[in-house]
Amino acid sequence: MDKRAVIILAPGYEELEAVAVVDILRRAGIDIKIAGVQEGPVPSARDVKIVPDVTLDEIKDEKFDLIILPGGLDSTEALAKDDRVVGMLKRQLDEGRMVGAICAAPTILDRHGLSQGKEITCHPVCREAVKQSQLSDNRVVADGLLVTSQAPGTALEFALRLVEKLAGTEKMNEVNKGVLAKI
Repeated sequence: MDKRAVIILAPGYEELEAVAVVDILRRAGIDIKIAGVQEGPVPSARDVKIVPDVTLDEIKDEKFDLIILPGGLDSTEALAKDDRVVGMLKRQLDEGRMVGAICAAPTILDRHGLSQGKEITCHPVCREAVKQSQLSDNRVVADGLLVTSQAPGTALEFALRLVEKLAGTEKMNEVNKGVLAKI
């Protein structure tokens, strides 16, 4: 399979969204790297600190099958303003590779015109920030190269959908046999 993914952490990320996604993708055998926007441990919204595998500068020019953006209001704002992140996202989509975003993070895609005309979902408190995309009330939405989801409570469904898109339904079901998420 040899699928590669990266999840990008900035201070204030939602820890459930980050950890659940990394866990599920690793269970599926997908090589997922945790990239921090800076060196050292990255504090979450509730001050859970994760030590990234790499820094964003170390991997910003690499190709991944999937780039994942966890939510969290502070993290989302930092990622949206980070030229390295925006450049990676634009290149990712231009080259026909997937992007996943959950909670507040789908607003990054909308803000930069990367989800224009696409159906996305996001946390209800962020819906007013979406201007160029079609909003869905679904918990997880896949539209073309984009997979978006609503909140920490949808993180397992989101992660399993990412596995399905990268590795197929059979692999998703295999992983879920041990997890028992509602899908």
